[in-house]
Amino acid sequence: MSPSILDPLPLRLLRPRMDYRTSIRWGNPLRPGMCCLILGAMSLSSMQTPKLESWPSPEQKKLKAEQADRWNNQGLHLFAEGRFAEAAEVFQKVYELFPDVPDVGYNLGLAYQQAGKYELSLEPLQRSLTHRPGDPAVLRALGVSLLHLNRLREGADQLEKSIQADPKNVDTLYNLALAYYGLKEFDRAEVCLRWMFERNPDSALLHLRTANAHRISRRYKEALAELQKALALDPNLPSLYLELGLTYIGLKNGVAARGALEEEVRRHPGSAEAQLTLGELFLLVDHDYAHAVEFIRRARELGIAPVRAEYDLGDAHLRLNQLDQAEAHLRRAIVLDPNHRRGHYLLGQVLQRQGKSSEARDQFALAEFLQKREQTELVTSFRTLVEDKEGPNQPK
Repeated sequence: MSPSILDPLPLRLLRPRMDYRTSIRWGNPLRPGMCCLILGAMSLSSMQTPKLESWPSPEQKKLKAEQADRWNNQGLHLFAEGRFAEAAEVFQKVYELFPDVPDVGYNLGLAYQQAGKYELSLEPLQRSLTHRPGDPAVLRALGVSLLHLNRLREGADQLEKSIQADPKNVDTLYNLALAYYGLKEFDRAEVCLRWMFERNPDSALLHLRTANAHRISRRYKEALAELQKALALDPNLPSLYLELGLTYIGLKNGVAARGALEEEVRRHPGSAEAQLTLGELFLLVDHDYAHAVEFIRRARELGIAPVRAEYDLGDAHLRLNQLDQAEAHLRRAIVLDPNHRRGHYLLGQVLQRQGKSSEARDQFALAEFLQKREQTELVTSFRTLVEDKEGPNQPK
């Protein structure tokens, strides 16, 4: 499942307030009449077994919960800025203190998911469900992570459970439709899409999701019409201006695209996708390489799409004729993704200009091999759309 299709969930889906009281164990409750028997057994065995640590006092329990609250608030702040990998690190500390609080596992799993660490998101989400079975938000998050891992049937199963508890949720219906399309269950996918409209006639998110589907299918005018409806309903919807920017790119309106992307960055400075796309706009359309490097570096610092960011930086430095820097970024890109065909090709160009002909030939050969191995390539990214128009010097 392509990460570009599934947009980040809004911050409001996180759980900001926690109740840690039930998660600090004071020992299993004893049945009436059994206390003396167990205490006697413990006394008799005290010479053979180590002494048990004392249970936390009420004051220790309070301090532990206060520390967890500080970390949780810090994680919420990082998540709001789009720094999902850092948010996950902080939420992990809370999870280590209170793994059995359902909302703690949910926040951690959602942060891992938004950071692209789908495998790591599974355990805290599954654990959250063991303590609060049937939570539709957790079921949805678990289903989305499974879709990203290409475990479509398992993902669909979780999303089906979520929609039973929350039948109007646009995100759940949208992702369930994607799962059914991937499973080639087209009739069921169409039902989900129909329910999206029937159950949410005035939803800005519905129009955003519909616009996203139109844009992916290159129906840019239809996408723009849906986005204008979303804008009228909720101008503060996360990713709305990003989607507008991507749609204007498809319509070849660079000025409007830049304005929309800059507005997304202004409203949501942690949007790595907006920062990265704006950098690519400067790189490939405006040929303003200094600004391109600035925005792409910001996106890389947010920890999202590192391969794409390293490749873009390599391209920008190549165009600036800064060959050593270009080589370093491109080598990082292909270490992160050894099958990055364009990365190998561009690295070959850099090496060729450095006079390293033998190494350049090796990279060109790898790029050609990867091209032949690829069966199909979905053209959904801005970079691919632009580069296909740039001429014969680009890898095909």
